[in-house]
Amino acid sequence: MPFASRLLQHLATSYRIHSLTQLLDLLSPEEHAGFLEEHRIRLLFDRVRFIATLMAILVPLWFLVDLMLLPSEALLSIVLIRAISTLGFILLAREWTWAKTKKNSWIALGLLLINLPITFFASAYVLLDLPLNEGSQLALQFYSLLPYIAIGMLGLFPLTVLEGALMILPLTVLVITGWDFFASLDLLEMLPTVWLLFIVLGIVFFTSTLQLQYMISLVGHSDHDPLTGALSRRSGMENLHRLHEQSLMNNQPLSVALVDLDDSEQIIADYGYATFDHVVQEAAEILRDEIRHSDLLARWGEQRFLLILHTTDCAGAAITVERIRKYGIGTLPDDRSVTASIGVVERGADNTADTAELLSLLDERLSQAQQQGRDCAVLCAVSA
Repeated sequence: MPFASRLLQHLATSYRIHSLTQLLDLLSPEEHAGFLEEHRIRLLFDRVRFIATLMAILVPLWFLVDLMLLPSEALLSIVLIRAISTLGFILLAREWTWAKTKKNSWIALGLLLINLPITFFASAYVLLDLPLNEGSQLALQFYSLLPYIAIGMLGLFPLTVLEGALMILPLTVLVITGWDFFASLDLLEMLPTVWLLFIVLGIVFFTSTLQLQYMISLVGHSDHDPLTGALSRRSGMENLHRLHEQSLMNNQPLSVALVDLDDSEQIIADYGYATFDHVVQEAAEILRDEIRHSDLLARWGEQRFLLILHTTDCAGAAITVERIRKYGIGTLPDDRSVTASIGVVERGADNTADTAELLSLLDERLSQAQQQGRDCAVLCAVSA
């Protein structure tokens, strides 16, 4: 058995990873679906705010420890450093609308993580100027834990291995640099500390990817139809509303197609529900193959699917619909083709003000296609 097969078998047993695609999703975010990335961005932003709020409370309270350990001549500098650090956490704890994008949420996370190591370096420079005594040494040891806390924080976020490495690498460099500047021990005596650092890094990588794996699983179950793997109607509606607002804001085209399988009741009467389920599954697979990666497929009813064609005008939607009709949407056990009636609406051409108006017009177009007979489509107002 090849190594890759044995690895996937082990991952499937231990971590519920059953395919190479699922494994790659944990290694890199490149192929993550849009709805998954939206969930991650929202979670990243919310956790950054929560941790920043917590640190904005705890960092000033640590001054009580400084008051007991440090001489008065060092307190003013330490208070100033802590005030700047606390201000940084307070700013991150606020609900900034600019941070609710993928790029800016990562900037916010980076600023959160870099705060503690910078606080450590600034405080250490102050403490090194003090006479070596039990109090200053103990305070320096406390401050040396701050980079470890920052690294440990990464375990609270659902990250891929690549993302975790990109975040951990600069933090690790800061920790090692701190040892070089401030540690009085030789390399051999530092080995237990180095070993502890690698243990922490391993735990952080594991917890981050494990969170991501559970998020992918949970989002998949809650937002997807279990039979077809298409988006659920609830999730489809959420994405339609979001993309419609985005289309209005950016004046971009947005086409939506409602696909209804023809003769569904007759298929059930002739072959039963098991065959009908197979027909619906096959239809979902064909529709998914005919749309782009950026487009969305949602199951809209027992025999209906909604296609959300992002940045697609009437002409583009017509091409997609005709391709679906040309190659068919499934096959029955007696080799007859399964056909569908299709209605299409384009946000700009049909001048829909909101999703309710768009869906109402979409139902009208589908009804017109059904009245014309099997395997028909009624396209949007302007088509090429």
